[in-house]
Amino acid sequence: MRKIWFILIISLVLLGGKLQAQQASAYMSLDTNAMMIGDHVEMQLGINVPDDFTVIWPQLLDSVAPHIEIVSKTGIDTTRTNNNLTLRQNISITSFDSGYFEIPSIEFIFHHKNDTVSYKTSTRLMYLMVNVPAVDTAQAFKAIKGPVSEPYTWREILPWVALGLAIIGLVIFLVWYIKRRRKNLPVFVKPKPTLPPHILAINQLEELRLAKVWQNGKVKEYHTQLTDIVREYLENRFHFEALEMTTDEILEEIANQKVNKEAASKLTGILQLADLVKFAKGQPTPLENDLCLTHGVDFVNETKLAIIQNAIENNSETETKEE
Repeated sequence: MRKIWFILIISLVLLGGKLQAQQASAYMSLDTNAMMIGDHVEMQLGINVPDDFTVIWPQLLDSVAPHIEIVSKTGIDTTRTNNNLTLRQNISITSFDSGYFEIPSIEFIFHHKNDTVSYKTSTRLMYLMVNVPAVDTAQAFKAIKGPVSEPYTWREILPWVALGLAIIGLVIFLVWYIKRRRKNLPVFVKPKPTLPPHILAINQLEELRLAKVWQNGKVKEYHTQLTDIVREYLENRFHFEALEMTTDEILEEIANQKVNKEAASKLTGILQLADLVKFAKGQPTPLENDLCLTHGVDFVNETKLAIIQNAIENNSETETKEE
């Protein structure tokens, strides 16, 4: 008797599941059964099942039938009313072939949440007529119109103008930047005010005096630094490349500058003694070392005054000619 009751209960459960499954129904509808080629038609796909069932939704990729393509799909909408579950999805379809096409039935699979037995239901067949526009062959053929040219608007031109200006600005900046870097000039830092050549030279000579280079046995280094200071001063004040010239070339250029003989003599002594130390391993006396630096200071001061005096004389000559 226990076995009979067990079999009876199992049968009733299975029979109840089947009865519920029979209440499920799938449907498919079109908002129109005829369309022009290339138009869109809205198709609705859905299923009604009892609330305690789970539905496996059919997978539709890019078409629902040959010659009928899917344009877009919405998400699956779920509605529950009176222990009934309704699932639906809107699909936009189109066709680029003319004819009368069949949309086959679409199968849904569903099962009870507490059961592994699956059930199936399908939609009914649908048909779609795709028409082409009627062409009146009695009318004369018209030429195909070419593209219509439209004037450019400021909104279209402005980005290109801005791009051109940006490129020009970038090129100018790169040229300026490269020139500054080649001359070892600061790029983004505001340059310090440049001192007059004679003040810069005097300061450097005083620093060399205080460093006591030759007193520490570095005689060659001392005369090298001394002549570099003097050569830099000559280059800045008289505007010739003294740093790249030999002693004889410098003295010849100074003679052309009409520097007074005493100042020229002091410069000659500085440069010739330095050449003797650097190239002939000469050993000057301490007095000669100090005297070279003193002569360097005198030369800077005397040529500075000479330059100013020349400028005054030139101005006086110009005023005389005007009168």
